[in-house]
Amino acid sequence: MCDQLPAGATVVPVMCASDKTHLTNFSGDQHPRPKYLTNGNIRKDIRWTPKTRTWILVRLIPCPPKGATNTDEAWHCVVGNVLSQLRNFDITGPGWKLKFADGFQRQFYALLAAWVGDYPELVMIAQVSYSSCPMCETHNGVRMGHSTFRPFDISRDQHVYSQLLDETTIDVLHTLGVHPIRNQFWQYPLCNVYRLWQPDELHQLLLG
Repeated sequence: MCDQLPAGATVVPVMCASDKTHLTNFSGDQHPRPKYLTNGNIRKDIRWTPKTRTWILVRLIPCPPKGATNTDEAWHCVVGNVLSQLRNFDITGPGWKLKFADGFQRQFYALLAAWVGDYPELVMIAQVSYSSCPMCETHNGVRMGHSTFRPFDISRDQHVYSQLLDETTIDVLHTLGVHPIRNQFWQYPLCNVYRLWQPDELHQLLLG
């Protein structure tokens, strides 16, 4: 994409992170969901150093009380409002201009590129059923190995799911483990919500 940008312009990959955080046990059992944001152009060794403060807290989303319905849709609505400028960004337009610390004004195109979170967060973002894979359509319980696992052959496609919703073929979506609602992340330019998942060494590798 960079070779298609105007001279001097650059892509700014936006990275987000969220996780359910437990606060209290005896004062209402409170659980907020802090949402963080950073710039993907920052070097990894700098971005993951706490003292550099490259991650900023953009919203502290309160969790609904126990027994509430449509909690995932409420979370998507709040996040959609927070990231509305990214969702409505025109990639064919002039982009955004910002004055940097060195005094120069630069043109950039901001795109949602990655989301860091544990498995429950990714399931909620992808709007798939629990125990399903957020990236591919492999059914729960199917054994996979190096000789049989071909993730790109059965990777999730948001365009297919959108068409199935338009045709009201809900049963097919349930079979694929997808919630029969329109995921608001489908509207972000050049963003595939099923490829936002980034490996988490603690949750996905060490803890399984």
